[in-house]
Parts: sequence; structure tokens; C-alpha cells
Amino acid sequence: MVKLSSTEEENTEFLASLWQRYKYLLLLIVLGVVGGLVGWEAWNDNRAYKLQSSSDLYQSFLDSVDDKGLNETEIAQKILDNYPNTLYADLVNFHLVQVNVEENKLDESEKILKKILEKHSSRWSDDYNPVEATATLRLARVLIAKGSPLQAIELIDGYPYINGSLLEVKGDAQVEMSQFNEAKLNYLKALESTQNTSIKSLIKMKLADLGE
Repeated sequence: MVKLSSTEEENTEFLASLWQRYKYLLLLIVLGVVGGLVGWEAWNDNRAYKLQSSSDLYQSFLDSVDDKGLNETEIAQKILDNYPNTLYADLVNFHLVQVNVEENKLDESEKILKKILEKHSSRWSDDYNPVEATATLRLARVLIAKGSPLQAIELIDGYPYINGSLLEVKGDAQVEMSQFNEAKLNYLKALESTQNTSIKSLIKMKLADLGE
């Protein structure tokens, strides 16, 4: 048998005393670590399942748009109810806005777009958010269609990331308010900021209507 030195014996005694004193605490720590790892893995599995489920449901929604035999409204509502914080919910809402605009249900379109903006408001982040940008643009158009061009201008002026599309819509709102000089200025700014040929042509037509 190997004889322990006094130092080794002291160390062994010390460790034994520590174990006796803190064994329950150490067991709790070990159990906590193991439980955390298991919980993390379960959370990841659940997240992956939800992502796949929401993706599958959105694909069903796209199929329902093309196939009138499927219940488009029912599938859309399932996405909004079960996955409200996903991009799929935003895409469904944008589709519903389009449908409502085509059916002249402008109040409903305004309501949906305002909900999207509440969810993605830049007040909570300084980063550019394409969903927020799209909702701002479409809401401005809806407000103009409802006969509220001033509200559309205020909405655009309050948005920090002005682009060519917003400048063009702001010009549209100013035309509705007979602010023709201001409209021309924004149309020209929009013309300079876009590379899209068809959009350029449309803006040039608007300028021509104003006598530019």
C-alpha cells in the first residue's frame, strides 16, 4: 500500500471535509448545469419545430392564394394567431392589406398597417427595418386614398429613413393639397434617388402633369 505523506493526508482530509460541508450545494450546481443543458436543447428543438411549422403553414397560405379551393382566410388567421411575431405574420398582413385596398376597405388596411408599425417601431432600434419601411410606405398611400394627405406627410416626415418611394408618395400627398411646388421638389428628389427605369418614367409623367 502506498503511504500518504502528511501533506497528502491533510489535503485528503480537507477535501473530505469540504465534501461533507458542501456536497448538497455541489449536487445542486451539477443538477442545475445538467438541467440547463437539457432545457437549452429542448428550447432549440422547440424553436426549430416552430420555425418549420410556421414555414409549412405559410406555404399552405401561398397555395391557398392560387387555389381558391383552399380556405385562404382560415390559414391566414392560423398564422396570425399561432405565429404573430414571425416574418410570416407580417407577410400575411401585407397580403390582407392588398386585398382590403382592392375591395376599398381602407379603414381595415389602415388598422393592419398601424399594428405592423407598432410591432416594428424604430423607437426600439436604430437599425433600418424593411418591414417598417414597407408598412410606412403603404400606410402613407392608404391615407392619401382616404383623403388624409396631411397625415401621410406627417407619417413620412416622422420616418428616419427617407427613400425615393417615400419622396414620391410625399409628392403625391402634396399634389392632393395643391402644394405643387413642394411636390415638384420631392418628385425631383425621388427621380434622383431611384435607378428603376419604370419608376423613373412614372415620376417623369407626374412632373409633366405639373408642367415640369
